[in-house]
Amino acid sequence: MKNESVLSGMKASMPIMVSYLALGLACGIVLYDAGFNVLAIFLMSSLVYAGAAQFLAGSMVALGATVPSIILMVFFLNLRHILMSASISKYVKRKPLSYLSVFSHTLSDESFGINYSKFQKDDWTTNEALVTNLFNYSAWVVSTVLGGVIGSQVSIDTLIMNYALIAMFLCMMVLQFVSKEHIIAGIVAVVLSVLFTLLLKHNIALVLATIIASFVGYYLEKRTVVKGVRVND
Repeated sequence: MKNESVLSGMKASMPIMVSYLALGLACGIVLYDAGFNVLAIFLMSSLVYAGAAQFLAGSMVALGATVPSIILMVFFLNLRHILMSASISKYVKRKPLSYLSVFSHTLSDESFGINYSKFQKDDWTTNEALVTNLFNYSAWVVSTVLGGVIGSQVSIDTLIMNYALIAMFLCMMVLQFVSKEHIIAGIVAVVLSVLFTLLLKHNIALVLATIIASFVGYYLEKRTVVKGVRVND
C-alpha cells in the first residue's frame, strides 16, 4: 500500500477519529459503569465495533436485561450494516476475500458515509477506503478502552452522555444528507420513530423505524441508479 493512500485515508478519517475519541471515552465509561471490565470493553469494541449497539448493550445490562434479549436487540440495531455493505459493495467487489473480511468488519456508519461519498466522486481508491476504516476502528477501540480505565479510577455521572450522544447523532444525520434519497429516508425514519414509539411504547420502535427507513433509502437509491442507466443507454 502506497504512503499516499495511507496519508489520504488518515486525512479523511481525522474528523471522525476526533469524534470517536470523545464518544469512545463516554462509551467506555458507560460500559464500565454497567459492569464491564476493561478487558470485556476491549473485546466488545474489537469484535462488535458498533457504537450505538454498545451503548444499548450497556444500558440493557444496567437494567438487568437477559443475554438473549441483548443479543437480539443488538442484532436488529445492526441490520442497517447489511444495507450499507450492499450499497458500497459495487466499489470493492473485485477485491480478494481477505480484503473484504477486514473492510466489512471495520465498516461503520461514519466510515461508510466518508467512503461512499468519495467513491461517487471517482477519486477514491479501495486502499484509501480501507485505511479510513482502519483508522476509525483503531480510534474507537483505543478510546473505549481508555474510557473504561478512566471509569475504573474516577466516579463520573454518565447522565450528561445522553446529551452528547444526541448532538453527535444529529451531526451524523446531517452529514449523511448528500442526496434527495438520503433526505427522504431520514424523514421516514423520524416519522416512523415517533409513530412506532407512540404505538408500541418500547425501544424496539427505534430499531423498526431504522430498518424500514434503511430499506426505503436503499430502494430509492437503486431506482435512481436504474433510471440513470436507462437514460444513458
